[in-house]
Amino acid sequence: MSRRYLGCDVGVTGAMAVLDIEDDGSQRVFVVPTPVSWVPVGTGKRRRYDAGALWERLRVHAHKVALCYLEQQSARPGQGVSSTFATGLGMGLWVGLLTAAGIPYVVVPPVRWRARVGLAAQPRAPKKHVKEAVRLAACRRFPAVPIHLEHADAVMMAVAAALEHGAEGNADEARHDRSPEDVRPRAGIGSPPLHGSRDP
Repeated sequence: MSRRYLGCDVGVTGAMAVLDIEDDGSQRVFVVPTPVSWVPVGTGKRRRYDAGALWERLRVHAHKVALCYLEQQSARPGQGVSSTFATGLGMGLWVGLLTAAGIPYVVVPPVRWRARVGLAAQPRAPKKHVKEAVRLAACRRFPAVPIHLEHADAVMMAVAAALEHGAEGNADEARHDRSPEDVRPRAGIGSPPLHGSRDP
């Protein structure tokens, strides 16, 4: 029986990574980009969360997920008002939908999940440099899986969630699917922990 772990990068360019670990240690990982809609704003267009589509992608995993890692968000120095609002909106949306789906989750600071997967802290490094390091680690763990820079955080958060839950797998046997299998959603409202973990 496989165990399933999720890693969620809440940004509009982020993703949800789904990691399945089988009893024999083999792994399967696939990435679901955060669903968005393009909305006219002024003379251009901007991405906005598609809450309905995100819910559909989350609820099919509810009955199998052992633990989800959700990256903690906070305002950064120099961040604009619109960007700060979007960050808070995205965090609230993910928390609400994970709760509604009954998926157990932990809100983790970036430094914690990166340390959990063996990535050194780089407090003064440029953001892109840090993301490249995460992507390199993800590609080394899953060499057969094409992982975009924007989605690497989600992949390694799923790995961190599995490690925290005591799961071990054989990364060399990992395989990639473009979409999850068809599974029946579990009804009901859950009460996920904000710290620690529990089995669903």
